[in-house]
Amino acid sequence: MSMKLVSSGSYNVRASEMAHLQDRTPKTVNCAVHFLDDTVETFEVDKRGKAQQLLDKVFEHLELVEKDYFGLQYMDLAPGDDTLRWLDPLKTIKKQCRGPAYEFFFRVKFYVSDPSKLAEEYTRYHFFLQVKRDILSGKLVCTEANAAMLASYAVQSELGDFNPDEHKEGYLSGFLFVPNQNKDFEKQVAEKHKQHRGQTPADAEYNFLERAKRLEMYGVDLHNARDQSNIDIQLGVTSAGLVVFQNNLKINTFSWAKIVKISFKRKQFFIQLRREVADSVEDSDGKGEKAQNEPVENLIGFNMVSYRSCKNLWKSCVEHHTFFRLHHPHPPSKKIFSMGSKFRYSGRTEFQSLEESRRRAKIERSFSRSPSKRYRRTVGAVSREAILEENRYIEGYRQMSKSQTFSGHSSSSPNHSNNSSSSGGGGGVGVGGGGASSSLTA
Repeated sequence: MSMKLVSSGSYNVRASEMAHLQDRTPKTVNCAVHFLDDTVETFEVDKRGKAQQLLDKVFEHLELVEKDYFGLQYMDLAPGDDTLRWLDPLKTIKKQCRGPAYEFFFRVKFYVSDPSKLAEEYTRYHFFLQVKRDILSGKLVCTEANAAMLASYAVQSELGDFNPDEHKEGYLSGFLFVPNQNKDFEKQVAEKHKQHRGQTPADAEYNFLERAKRLEMYGVDLHNARDQSNIDIQLGVTSAGLVVFQNNLKINTFSWAKIVKISFKRKQFFIQLRREVADSVEDSDGKGEKAQNEPVENLIGFNMVSYRSCKNLWKSCVEHHTFFRLHHPHPPSKKIFSMGSKFRYSGRTEFQSLEESRRRAKIERSFSRSPSKRYRRTVGAVSREAILEENRYIEGYRQMSKSQTFSGHSSSSPNHSNNSSSSGGGGGVGVGGGGASSSLTA
């Protein structure tokens, strides 16, 4: 009987040590979530799992049923003008956020166009908290009269009916409703508060949202841009379409019904509008002959701060159009050689959410409303130091780097000429082609 001798051997020291270290590495991460009532909760989630698991835990913690309007934001430390980004539920947390400190902000992502669509008082309460925060931060701009009326509804919700024995002069000095608030504004709020006698907290919050929905900048997702004249503007994405603002004034509107396609290429964002038929156009020889039913193409372009900000605007358009205009989201294209981003909105649409609300039995439940923070008054105004801690915390990451400056207009393709919207205002460079595009069908 012959025996074979083993003449060689090996042992991977590095692989063995790495495997040992991986066994000791925590499989979970702690995520701190800041809620609209200023509370903070920590959730433990799988490190390699999708972000959807964190969203599920947040909704379970809140016991929120109409959850499709909400999302989580996080601070992106990469250069760009958009510090806060929405957490994508289909990607891992680790891929989107830089740890080890994982902090998120629970916010309204899709602003309902009519509060009566919301079946639950509890959902309207969260919308109420969000809009209050938008006004205080300066995101939602409104006139002093509107701000005073909205603030009076907020006071009615929290303090109830005006009582002269309890609500003495200066009883609102501890509240903060708007930036740069003063005593004259508080007196206006106090006078309007007297008009709301008999309204329950739910009634006051509903009336608050009814008035807020009429504001021009309600529910607008703003993005900094420049038009073809190199003028600073803001592009706003809403449930109804795209809006162009300049110095907080609306100068143009493109409804989803008029938009055929949205696309982007590098730092340029494009809107392709439906073709308009020219009833009559004089020919070039000046004889007055008419060319009937000649189609006119409208392709409008805008310059964005960076590629990332341009893509974020495009993604916001895709999400808002899908959520508010479609019955169900379209799956991403499966073409192997398709160019550009394959991003598509993956959640439920407003139509699906409303259909489920109709089928679901209405739940009558009680919940506790969180009292507003009280702030001390300083010389000349209300102290904003404590109030704007979160804003300053976020603004700390907005320091403009040299990669964030606006570049000049990119050179247009020779096959395209500059076009402007027929309705005027907010036009851009008319350049064809995009890094990614999305056709809009309602």
